[in-house]
Amino acid sequence: MRNRVLRDETKLLRVEIELFKSESDSVIRSSLFESVVIRASKLVRNSGFTMKSFREYIRQGCPKKFRRELYSVLDDFEKEEALLANRIVRLKNRRDRVIVHMDPRFAFHPEREAENRVELEDVEAICSHLEKQVVFFSGKPLDDR
Repeated sequence: MRNRVLRDETKLLRVEIELFKSESDSVIRSSLFESVVIRASKLVRNSGFTMKSFREYIRQGCPKKFRRELYSVLDDFEKEEALLANRIVRLKNRRDRVIVHMDPRFAFHPEREAENRVELEDVEAICSHLEKQVVFFSGKPLDDR
């Protein structure tokens, strides 16, 4: 069930990214981008169910005879996520400060825009990172059900 939820959410994230890239209307693009930022943020760093909490769930439930191999793969995913840390922090800041909570210290000050800027490339890198994990844990390509 948990794997399916992450799989579906990651697929939706990719669909929203592709819709954003193909859309020409600026209002729709803006809305799509905010949705992409929120969805990606929820999948990588949130108080609820994230890919990281799923990895921990798998780690805790792994039988001893498989730990060495599985822990190595899980550690690699952790290292990859650490390399994305700056992008993840910017993504989370954008979601929290500008989109969801509209923190007046950040949301309405153009001079602080750089602190909250997220580019499409940031979201695509995070989405690719999530897709690799979903494919690994499910054992099948994302386009399969």
